[in-house]
Amino acid sequence: MSPNAAAVRSRTFCCCIPVRAGVILLSFLGLFGGAAVAAVGIISLKKSSGTEKSLIIQIVVYILLSLISFLGLVGGIGRKLICVRIYFGMLVFHLAFSVAAGIFAIYRVFKDSNNYISECLVGKENDPSALKTCQAGASLLKGLMVTVFIVFWILTAWACAIVHNYNKQLEEEEATRSMVKDTEAW
Repeated sequence: MSPNAAAVRSRTFCCCIPVRAGVILLSFLGLFGGAAVAAVGIISLKKSSGTEKSLIIQIVVYILLSLISFLGLVGGIGRKLICVRIYFGMLVFHLAFSVAAGIFAIYRVFKDSNNYISECLVGKENDPSALKTCQAGASLLKGLMVTVFIVFWILTAWACAIVHNYNKQLEEEEATRSMVKDTEAW
């Protein structure tokens, strides 16, 4: 920064963590977390029955998350405004797409819960406690799935806010770098 350029306030989240560090960390987590979830989804796809469409959509969502997170990692490390802008836009799109796909997946789990219960009861028809156990398992699956999706959506929305703040900080830094001060007017 030149001696004449004004200093740009470094933005933070969680009171003290710089947004640049947050973007790099979120990108890193998105890159590897998205790849891991997609890999588990691909493995689970072979065992699924009735939920293949929602599982394929979720696999696509998490592969996209990995790809856009790589772009965010490049933008965060290299302080590239264009990469951070694209990352932010894609992250917002990913959030919207993830909400739609998640709602569909939750719908499928609720709709197919009777199939889960009947698969659970195979070979245990004479056991009186088996029906209760299978129903409890299906209820647990429903609650766990809804909880995981909601937590993921909240974290993704928070990530969007962090990336947006870093985007604004980079815009201010770029504007400050390009500002020419008229020192002769004094």
